[in-house]
Amino acid sequence: MKPLSEHMTVLIATAEDMMRRPVHQIPTHLPAGFSEVAAAIKQADNSPCDGIRATRPAVVMCTAIEAYFAEPQSQDYWQMLIGATLPLLRRAAWQALRNERAVSEEARR
Repeated sequence: MKPLSEHMTVLIATAEDMMRRPVHQIPTHLPAGFSEVAAAIKQADNSPCDGIRATRPAVVMCTAIEAYFAEPQSQDYWQMLIGATLPLLRRAAWQALRNERAVSEEARR
């Protein structure tokens, strides 16, 4: 199973792709593998956390991306939320990586 930080990195790449592409080039359906990434993030959010919780921006991003494709009439609003959440998601991914490193260092001792 991939660590949370890797799933969050994939989510960042998906969000960046949606923000950088012109509107007519954005796909009309969820990217391949998105449901697995979203499920892993939601599972991590529901499980206990030893370090600083880093999943909240990822859950918001998953919801915004899913809603973007589910509600074509209000895509602009969801794209705005995706853009606003992206910096928070980057910071959370960094925190998740730090948490994973701390756990691996604890395991070595």
